Amino acid sequence: MAVETRYKKALVNILYYQALNMSKEELQPVLFFEENATDFWTLEQCRMQYCKDQLDFIEEGNLDDEIEETWNKVFMKEGD
Repeated sequence: MAVETRYKKALVNILYYQALNMSKEELQPVLFFEENATDFWTLEQCRMQYCKDQLDFIEEGNLDDEIEETWNKVFMKEGD
């Protein structure tokens, strides 16, 4: 398995477990669909869409600055 694929799968796994701790009412406002469009979705469908939406959001570069800041906090010494 390619390294990039492994990281994507690991991220989706984390997102899925995050979604497992959320109710449908918590998921609906963060899905990239109007809430009334998801009213008839099951909780499981909302969880799957949450994972897809969040992965797309990250891949589009929306968190690049925050990701870089977190990476530096975790892996680099202060002032480096």
